[in-house]
Amino acid sequence: MIGLLVVTHGNLGKSLLESIAIITGEVKYAESIGLYHGDSPEVFRGRIQEMIEKLDSGKGVLVLVDFFGGTPGNEVLKLLPREKMKVLSGVNMAMLLEVVVNRDFSNDVEQIGRIALESGSRSVMDLNKAYNNMIERTGK
Repeated sequence: MIGLLVVTHGNLGKSLLESIAIITGEVKYAESIGLYHGDSPEVFRGRIQEMIEKLDSGKGVLVLVDFFGGTPGNEVLKLLPREKMKVLSGVNMAMLLEVVVNRDFSNDVEQIGRIALESGSRSVMDLNKAYNNMIERTGK
């Protein structure tokens, strides 16, 4: 199974995985690592590398970071030349749910990455506009 690592500021990654587990049950081969005030970027990067090595069963690891340009993502990027992983930024619940569900059906980390990007992008929307469109269609 493709490994899953969520790398974020603070407890965000842990909370996302716990929230997904409410929907899907236990999330296997998945971990989170949080960066906290005062953490050394070099030590943080070492923790990320150790976790990637732990999670990689030979199928690769999908690494989801909170946002592009932040320390968690930057430290992951420094590992790209050495590790077999696909890295995506902007982790959200929809993206994570699709990854967790689809890892059971695919061992292709690139394919799971594409599914994650599509799902994550589709889930970001203006709900006021969606509501108004729904009202216009139904006439209520």
